[in-house]
Amino acid sequence: MPLYTVTARDASGRTISQVKDAPSVGDLVAEMRRDGFIVTSVKSEGGAGVTGPTSAPTEAQGRPKAQGSMFQKKIKVSDLAAFCRQMSTMLRAGLSLLDALETIADEMENPVFKQALETTMLDIEAGSKLSDAMAKHPQVFNSLMCSMIEAGEVSGSLDTILEQLGQFFKRRHKLASQIKTATAYPKFVAGFFLLIVAGIFIFLVPQFSDLFAQFGAELPFLTKVLIAISDAIVKYFYITVPILIGAIIAFVYWRRTPAGAEQWDKTILKTPLFGPLVLKSGVSRFTMTLSTLVRNGITLDQSLEITSKTLGNFVLEQAVMDARQKLIQGYSLFQALSEAQVFPGLMTKMVKVGEDSGSLPDMLGDVTEYYEDEVSSQVQAITSMIEPALIVALGGVVLVVILGIYLPIFGLSKAAAKGAQKS
Repeated sequence: MPLYTVTARDASGRTISQVKDAPSVGDLVAEMRRDGFIVTSVKSEGGAGVTGPTSAPTEAQGRPKAQGSMFQKKIKVSDLAAFCRQMSTMLRAGLSLLDALETIADEMENPVFKQALETTMLDIEAGSKLSDAMAKHPQVFNSLMCSMIEAGEVSGSLDTILEQLGQFFKRRHKLASQIKTATAYPKFVAGFFLLIVAGIFIFLVPQFSDLFAQFGAELPFLTKVLIAISDAIVKYFYITVPILIGAIIAFVYWRRTPAGAEQWDKTILKTPLFGPLVLKSGVSRFTMTLSTLVRNGITLDQSLEITSKTLGNFVLEQAVMDARQKLIQGYSLFQALSEAQVFPGLMTKMVKVGEDSGSLPDMLGDVTEYYEDEVSSQVQAITSMIEPALIVALGGVVLVVILGIYLPIFGLSKAAAKGAQKS
């Protein structure tokens, strides 16, 4: 049997490193967990790092620089959840792997997903494992999914792993839907708000501007500002529109740079209403993913690497990768996460309890449930607060416009009345 150098931590937090033989990395990790150890890394005797049950590429290694056209239809989390549940059901019913894949591919509507399944089937027919064949399509099957499926192949429990993946993606979809629910109504009201304001400056203000110009009266400062904005939109649109489009494009490119992503995500986390929601959502996604991976025999260091790619926030991703480096250096997971000073104290304390008791996956699962409930409560709070806030903002803008338009009218009326009295 092959030899592996395994680094693990016992219940007291002491780090051990020893050479052990095992049929596979998955069997080795399972054996160490039964003995009460938390495996942090596994290396083959030759020194090559083993990041999973075998040597499947990690997401950082396997992901191409560009994943198809920008108009390519995206793979939804709900599609992955349905795929995993269908595969699990068919395999338990006795269908072969190729028959199950062919059945799902025939019914698949997403062309990108369908093509990936068809290519995967060809690779399996040529002798590849399912996980290796899927790893060739990182735009569809991410490293988390490939590593989990590889663990299922090694342990002979592929149907069970697929069922767990289906539940995992279902919970992720539910969490993402809650975030969309919290932001959908504000986006709609904000869009309606912008349409009203644009209509005022494009159609209403210019009419009064021409009227005021005929009288030649001195206008209040507020009115001058409104007219200047209207002129910029209507008369000088050939200058204003390119500047606006250029600013949007510049922001998008800046947002994609590491420095821009870090600064923007830091700003989002500090936002009064949405900052706590983004943090709680990220923590829930982190603990959910980490629990699922560790529970199925993926080493802790690779679990952290995979998990960091699923958080959707640069600050949280970097904090997890820094924690992974500290873990490799000999820190406990609790110490590594605490030093990041990003994650809530409740989460890190629960991680410590899980490490000390040898029940880290279960404790992470409890943390996930807690923060899922917190996200639900936060969504309801934001929805109830954002509606009156936007209505007040809309009313304030309309009031400013009305004052800017009618103050000069009142002034002209008074001037006309005084002139009539003198004559």
